[in-house]
Amino acid sequence: MVRAAAATLTCGTLVVSLTGCALWPGGSGAPDETPREQPGPTLAQGPPPADWQDVRSPGGLVYSVPPEWEVGDPFGAPGDDPGLDPGTDWGSGHVTVANAIADRDYCPLGGMSFRALSGITASALPGDAREQAESASRAMADSIDRYFTRAGADAPVPEARSIGVSGVPAWYVSLRGQVHPPRNECTPPTIRFDTIAVSTRGPDGAPAAFVFVLMADEDEPGVQPTEVIDAVVASLRYDNSV
Repeated sequence: MVRAAAATLTCGTLVVSLTGCALWPGGSGAPDETPREQPGPTLAQGPPPADWQDVRSPGGLVYSVPPEWEVGDPFGAPGDDPGLDPGTDWGSGHVTVANAIADRDYCPLGGMSFRALSGITASALPGDAREQAESASRAMADSIDRYFTRAGADAPVPEARSIGVSGVPAWYVSLRGQVHPPRNECTPPTIRFDTIAVSTRGPDGAPAAFVFVLMADEDEPGVQPTEVIDAVVASLRYDNSV
């Protein structure tokens, strides 16, 4: 996929706090509380490979990528501080840090091309995690159809499914945009977009979520293997060791 070399991703393929406990039966000194949201199953089958790089976000979430992926600002110019990650605007309401990119500039056409791009929001975004996951996916599906492809794409958005991230409730959506012909050499037949919204609470106690996003090419030679992309997504976790 290809992107314009700007701070906003606008073309090409491509962005804890638990509530309460059980309801009190009522009575003096026993206020009602909302039942705690329960996490679903984890996506990970085991730890990431030992040689993979950890990509850490300010909110405590971390995920892992293969050693050849670049970590940091995907729009960094030569000579930029490699530790600087000012944020990437995905054009769908999310600005991410903790970014990683695979196969930068693989395509000879103008703009910044890549085979996969991922990141995590720097702070928790207000709103229900399930709604966050589904709304981000709908926005990106619309962008894939309208802006990232010459003749559009079919990009149905499945319902979010409940998962757990280090025991914290989260919601996951993985969609595929099937690109209509004609397409140029930088546009893959299939554009994948994954969203995980991890439940938390804002400073006011209202629902909020940290959001992980990943976009990747599929279904042509040279793309990142599906099992690698799956493992990157499944590696999302909280790391309390630091």
